[in-house]
Amino acid sequence: MSVCHTISAVAPVPDTALELSNVCKVYQGKTVVDHLSLTVNSGEIFGLVGPNGAGKTTLMKMIAGLSRPASGTVRIFGRDGSSEHAAIKPLLGWVPQDNNLERELTVREVLVIYARLYAVPQAKSRVQQVIDEFGLESFSDKEIGFLSGGMARRVLIARAMLPEPAMLLLDEPTVGLDPDVRQDIWLLIRRLAGEEKTIFMTTHYMDEAEQLCDRLALLKAGKIVITGTPVMFKQLADEAGDREITLEKAFLRLIRREA
Repeated sequence: MSVCHTISAVAPVPDTALELSNVCKVYQGKTVVDHLSLTVNSGEIFGLVGPNGAGKTTLMKMIAGLSRPASGTVRIFGRDGSSEHAAIKPLLGWVPQDNNLERELTVREVLVIYARLYAVPQAKSRVQQVIDEFGLESFSDKEIGFLSGGMARRVLIARAMLPEPAMLLLDEPTVGLDPDVRQDIWLLIRRLAGEEKTIFMTTHYMDEAEQLCDRLALLKAGKIVITGTPVMFKQLADEAGDREITLEKAFLRLIRREA
């Protein structure tokens, strides 16, 4: 039986951006998310890590309002995810793992359509602002189907930011991208965090988690078994005084320990 290790920071806790209380999700008789509770502070970059099939994307979809929990509550900036969905929608920006942009439309056309769907005030001027902010001007009249993976990822994030959400949900933001493009996306995420956006992300890349995240949660079989900073993860996994321990090595040790 696994034991949940929670490592708390000493600093005062800021306002809560996300609060999950005993959240469960069941698919075809199998519990995918199992009585999960978690708090994410406003303004932090929080990373969710874990092996394949741990329930990360399922959890992200419940937070995004794309799937309902079987039980438990999801609260976004104090609002109930089930009963106050309309009020929560503009507070969240959702960036899925897969590119679901309309391939036959141009970057500008996609952004204008989504700005109108989200009832963004002065949609065309807001779209131009986002195009400028995300460095998309030279690609704005190019069809989505002809974009590189990194540029498409940038457009996905830009689309999510159109209504100026307070929290951005990133599901594997750099999966399959070249190292130099990953660095560009990291810079973009850091910039958004510097603008006091809350970032909640999943990742399989431990270097990404270490570089970006203020805190992490390790998810396994639908349960959170450890929460803490990347440094605390390494300290918890370090059984032999290994000063050079990487987060990836710590992750593997903790996964095996919690088996």
